[in-house]
Amino acid sequence: MQYIEASLIGVRSAVITLKRRATPLRFVFIPMVHVAEPAFYREVAALAGECALIVAEGAPSRYAPMQTMMSRVRRDRLVDQLTSLDLESLGVPVQWEYVMDGRPKSGREQAKATIADSASAVLLRALGRYGSPLGLPSIDQADEHDDRWERLFSGRLGRAVEGTMLHRDAQLVQALDDIHAGRQHEPVKVAVVFGALHIPAAVDHLTEKLRYYVENAAWLTVAHVPS
Repeated sequence: MQYIEASLIGVRSAVITLKRRATPLRFVFIPMVHVAEPAFYREVAALAGECALIVAEGAPSRYAPMQTMMSRVRRDRLVDQLTSLDLESLGVPVQWEYVMDGRPKSGREQAKATIADSASAVLLRALGRYGSPLGLPSIDQADEHDDRWERLFSGRLGRAVEGTMLHRDAQLVQALDDIHAGRQHEPVKVAVVFGALHIPAAVDHLTEKLRYYVENAAWLTVAHVPS
């Protein structure tokens, strides 16, 4: 099963719907690429808006103003997910990866949050988070989840990134387990809007442990190679 296809004509993302024979709940996996053509995010929003719940990576962009500002610094035809995909405007409940503290913060707490946000923006820029998706590799089911980070990063930073990413994989799997346990008998769809590298572990878990299977799949174009 392929999740991201990179070819001579561009990059595509595979939207994959999983279901079980015994229960009606469906999971709609939308492997995200964080920089894309505007049409990609419009299609993602349309698909997610048809679901009863959205499980989303990260947190709302309002909690990361420096990262959002950095994402707007572009000189190409592409746009960033932070500024182009507003999941909370769809009228569907969103279960974010990170639960943010909405209470009023002291000046010191606000300063700490600003410093952390700024540092993250710089680090993500260094890691290529805001770069073109046209250099991305394909991602498919044959990839080994435990070593894919080693292929992307090396050294001390790479080991730190690997540990963080695998932990986030485990958190996503747990969130989907909980949703399955609580809502498996509801005839609804749950959208999983997460970075593409996190999707294989979650799909493998649902298919191997909970006996979901692929009901259908469809391609979304992330970006075309400029003509």
